[in-house]
Amino acid sequence: MNSSLYIGATGMKGLAEGMNVTTNNIANISTIGYKQQGILFSDIFYAEQGGMGNWWNAQQGSRVALGQVGMGLQVESVRTMFGQGSFDSSNTVTDMAISGKGFFQVTDGVDLYYTRAGDFRTDNEGVLRTPSGMALNGYKYNADGTKGSLQQVTIDKFSSMPAKTTTAVDMRFNLGLTTQNSVDATNPYFSLLGNYDATNSPAISNTAYGYAQGITLYGADGSQQQATIYFDSAASSQPGSVVQYLIATGDTAKDGSATAGTGALMTGTLTFDSKGQLTDMTAFTPSTAGSTDLANWVPSALSSDGLPQMTVNGVATTVNLGISSAGGWQNAPANAAAVGTSQSALGGMGTGATVSVDATTNYIGSSPVTRRNTQDGYPSGALSTINITSDGTVVGTFSNNQSMNLWQIPVCRFTSEDGLHREGNNLFSATPDAGKMEMGEAGTENYGTIRAYNTENSNVDMATEMTNMIITQRGFQSNSKVVTTADQMLQKAVELKR
Repeated sequence: MNSSLYIGATGMKGLAEGMNVTTNNIANISTIGYKQQGILFSDIFYAEQGGMGNWWNAQQGSRVALGQVGMGLQVESVRTMFGQGSFDSSNTVTDMAISGKGFFQVTDGVDLYYTRAGDFRTDNEGVLRTPSGMALNGYKYNADGTKGSLQQVTIDKFSSMPAKTTTAVDMRFNLGLTTQNSVDATNPYFSLLGNYDATNSPAISNTAYGYAQGITLYGADGSQQQATIYFDSAASSQPGSVVQYLIATGDTAKDGSATAGTGALMTGTLTFDSKGQLTDMTAFTPSTAGSTDLANWVPSALSSDGLPQMTVNGVATTVNLGISSAGGWQNAPANAAAVGTSQSALGGMGTGATVSVDATTNYIGSSPVTRRNTQDGYPSGALSTINITSDGTVVGTFSNNQSMNLWQIPVCRFTSEDGLHREGNNLFSATPDAGKMEMGEAGTENYGTIRAYNTENSNVDMATEMTNMIITQRGFQSNSKVVTTADQMLQKAVELKR
């Protein structure tokens, strides 16, 4: 009889713990990144109530155990339910949520912790921190684009991007040229260069070319230099058409007193078939800066990609009009002066040419148009905004309209999330029971993706918790009734003495 009192007491104690878990879940219904807890019970030990007896109509001497009597309830474990919470949108880019498995790694400078609550803000030093002051860890990108060591993510709002000199020019056109505006009977394929004079304004008369397009080139210090590519039709002794071009700046005298990378930079020809498709190209650059003497213009160097190169501010700069050569120049003359009036003497890329699908064209009867006009240089710029991609890359956009990867925010996962230890403040710490911690890039393998401008809500289901609370309450009441009933039975047994 006394055992009933203790059994009822264990039930009341265990269900009281269950009520604590339920109320804690309800209290954290609005906590960012909170993960619901569930309590599991188990029975305690059993008292043997054995005896001897005879089976009904059984053989003589048979024995049977009358049974085991349980001694109550105990709390077996309180587990964390790591299910996905819903997302709330935010207007702050540093609010981040993980969709899928994983945790952010944060630190107090000594110990490491893990959290699903991504409501980070920058402090006065630009370090991304949780409301409790934990710093977010991540990999900083080096200037060469490689990732450095793991460290506290710091967003310097006054950071800058250094200027980059122009090393590649990519331009595509449809020219539609048939009329020769610049005529030189002796050098018909270089008449544009013959008419170029940087001391004039403009350097080439508007009537001496068929089409022109400007482009801005940048030096290593961010200085700008305006260049122009001029086009004009040239004589063709073969089916199709030939267009000559000249790339030049207008800041160098014709007497050759130029510095490398100014004045006339490159000249040559583009050869098209009868349909207007590009088939070949030549390119010549000056061996003496600023010179317009054709004897000083030699076939240009080719990059590793087979693109012709000109020198701009001392830097080799590729020119991509939609054609390149894997085999180098074929039948190239010693210099431009050796070409004369012979189209075959121009040489070219020949059978080694590779023509892109969007290469420059010369569709007869159509108007000239620029389809692409880009280069890879830019001036220096100050950080304007940041964005965080789904793989955790922090991308900075600068005032020069360029972007650069600044940080990589990793996602951490464990062999057993159930082995993590709750530390409060939305934090978990690793324990030996959690197993191995792996850190990887968001969105790869079994790592969740990162959603900027979002926070993850608690995954507590209010309806479930209210139901659990009712069940727990009724269970507690029933166990308390067991105690009072057992007490009454004992009292009645005592009264038998009277």
